[in-house]
Amino acid sequence: MKKERIIKALSSRTADRIAKAVIWLGVAVIGLVVLHYGRRILVCDHVIARGPSMTPTLVSGQSMWVRKYLMGPRIFTRFNFEEGEPLHCFRLPGLRRLRAGDIAVFNGPDGWEHFDTVTFQINNVYAKRCLGAAGDTVGARNAHYYSSGADPTGIPLEREAELRAMSDAETADLCGYEAGYFAREHRNWTIRDFGPLVVPARGMTVRLDSVGVRHYAKAICYETGFRPEWTRGQAWLEGRQVEEYTFRKDWCFFVGDNVLDSRDSRYLGFVPEEFVMGII
Repeated sequence: MKKERIIKALSSRTADRIAKAVIWLGVAVIGLVVLHYGRRILVCDHVIARGPSMTPTLVSGQSMWVRKYLMGPRIFTRFNFEEGEPLHCFRLPGLRRLRAGDIAVFNGPDGWEHFDTVTFQINNVYAKRCLGAAGDTVGARNAHYYSSGADPTGIPLEREAELRAMSDAETADLCGYEAGYFAREHRNWTIRDFGPLVVPARGMTVRLDSVGVRHYAKAICYETGFRPEWTRGQAWLEGRQVEEYTFRKDWCFFVGDNVLDSRDSRYLGFVPEEFVMGII
C-alpha cells in the first residue's frame, strides 16, 4: 500500500510539472506571436521591392525594412477593405514627418474602376521616393525632378540623350502607361516636363480657377466626396459656385528614380499622407 501511495504521489507531481510546462510554453508562444505582430504593426515591417521603378537605388527582389515608428504607425479603426471602402485609421505619434527625399512604402491610390478617384487598397503597395511632402513645390525639366524640399533627382546622365530623342508617345509606350494624370489635365505638361505644382497641405487654400480645378480635382473629390467641375467660367463643388478650397488633409507626391519606367504620382496623382505605411 505504501508503495502504491508513493507511485501515485510521483505520478501526480509529474502531471503537475507537465501541466505547468504546457502552460508556460503556451504563454511563451502567445508572447512571441504578440511581439511579432506588435513589431510589424508598431515598429517595422518587411517588404520586397518589385519591378524596375526604383533602379538603381532599389532592385527588384531586394529586401527592405519599412520603419513605421518614424512617422508613427497607423492603427486601423475599421477593417472592411472591400471595393470602394475608404481608409479608416489614425496615426500614433512618431519621431518626424515625411520629408522630400525619403523613400517610403504607401498604399496605391488607384481607383478600383475609375482612375480619376482615390481609393484605398490594402494589398496594393508601392515603394517610391517622396519628391514633395505636403506644402512643397515640385516639377521636372528634361526628366530631372526638382523640389523645394529636397535636392533634384533624375535619370542617369548617360540616358539623357536617349530620353530627349523620344516623343511623349514613345515614352508612354516604353513605360506601358498612359500619358500621365497631370499631362492629361494640362495640355502644356508631359511626364518629362511639368510643374511647378504645389503639393496640398492641411489648411492650404488654393484658388479654383480652371487650372486649380484640373490640378486638384482628384484630391478634393477624395476629401469631400464631390468632384469640382469647371463650367461656364466658374468652379462648382457640391452644386454651388466656389472660388477657392482649403485642404483638410496632407498629401504627397511620389516618383520613381527610374524616370523612364515608373508608375508614380505623374500617373496616379497626389497620395494622401495617411496612405503612407512608413519610411525605408
